[in-house]
Amino acid sequence: MNIFLQEPDVSLHTAIIERMNMYRQKLEFKCVETEEEIFKEEFLDAYALFILNLKEPTNPRILNFIRANGGIAPVLLILDADFDPDTLKALYYLSYDDFIVKDFYTQEMTWKIYKLCNVWNDERFFLAQDVYFDCKKWMFHYHDQAISLGKKEATLLKNLFLKSPHVMTCDEIISLVYNDEIVSPESIRALVKQLRAKLPIDLIGTVRGEGYQITHLSTFKANP
Repeated sequence: MNIFLQEPDVSLHTAIIERMNMYRQKLEFKCVETEEEIFKEEFLDAYALFILNLKEPTNPRILNFIRANGGIAPVLLILDADFDPDTLKALYYLSYDDFIVKDFYTQEMTWKIYKLCNVWNDERFFLAQDVYFDCKKWMFHYHDQAISLGKKEATLLKNLFLKSPHVMTCDEIISLVYNDEIVSPESIRALVKQLRAKLPIDLIGTVRGEGYQITHLSTFKANP
């Protein structure tokens, strides 16, 4: 799978590629620093994703060039921390597929790439080459361990991954895990606690007053 990455910061190229190589697949990246190099690319139809850091993201010139020359893949924008929030409406109407704001975790970039490239495809969610969740078999694999989960535990974990890096609210848990049954907050907390107890890593964080989310981890530590 080929990904086109245009980003002036070469160290960020390296960090993203190194992070991706830790996970499920070794993707092929074409890395360029300047926007001008986009116009020199002849095989735009060969890419599964474009990741772009544009000086003027609201200017449709580059997006139009990509689309007019066979590039039909999703476009993920990298926005600098000082970007103008008022531009978000314009970016939405230009039909960019997603954006990420610096400085971001490389894990967050990984998850966005997986989602936009449809790597996370309702089967396996990889955290590392030998750390992953097989949601069809309800099994969490941690190196040489295979941990069996219950149906609700597996459904909750699957939807936490799909929602990541955003928070999964309690209302969403009721809808997606309990099929809109009447469920108390205590029951949800009990399910989360039960799932946490089975996982060998600290993977699920609590966002007080909102819900739960997959935590950003640079290393994986076994629970005591």
